[in-house]
Amino acid sequence: MYPHRYKFGKQKTIMKLPEFQSALDQSDLELEAKAYAVLLWNTGVRKSEAYERVLEDTTVTKDLVVVDFHKRKKGGEEVPPLQIPRAFAGVNEYLVKWISEAAELKPSRKRLYFQVMTAATRVTLKGKVVSVKHRESRIEKARWLFPNIQSTSAWKIVKDLLGKEYYPHYLRLRKLSAVAKNPATKSIIHIKSISGLKSLRAIEAYMGVDAESADEAMRGSE
Repeated sequence: MYPHRYKFGKQKTIMKLPEFQSALDQSDLELEAKAYAVLLWNTGVRKSEAYERVLEDTTVTKDLVVVDFHKRKKGGEEVPPLQIPRAFAGVNEYLVKWISEAAELKPSRKRLYFQVMTAATRVTLKGKVVSVKHRESRIEKARWLFPNIQSTSAWKIVKDLLGKEYYPHYLRLRKLSAVAKNPATKSIIHIKSISGLKSLRAIEAYMGVDAESADEAMRGSE
């Protein structure tokens, strides 16, 4: 088993692209695992939103890998398919190559987990009454994009690739923070269009810290 998921605390410092690319190139992980990590890095989706994709959700063009994640989990919006430039880190080398290999595999079975609303309610710490959800699962047979990856293996892939202090959800924070940092895309609508998040509070929870941004803030605050 891998170490406790948050044993080293939640990471907030934004990893630089060369560090991720170096980890990819030096890792001895299998192609499927590297392709999965590349998809998380470049889209910022939740781990299950990535490993529950079927091949039919992906389209490869001359310049792009287009992935339809459909309605996002945890009450998120349904947003347009994400168009990942093939020039992005690891996309051509790992993701496109894996999609080609996965297309040759036979359909396989995978257990999917989902939340079902119940009639019961509970009161949150902030006094809000919410419905109680029950976790259920079902087995589906399909042409999965990542047939050998599920929750536990997703955690292990990220820890093996980036280090024991990292975890799949960190790549979500990394991506959304990168969007927020870019002057051309640092709007709520840009972040929502990628993440499917609905509220400003939820978006703020995914903002990390960056040394360059800290320097810019200091220089601009004299």
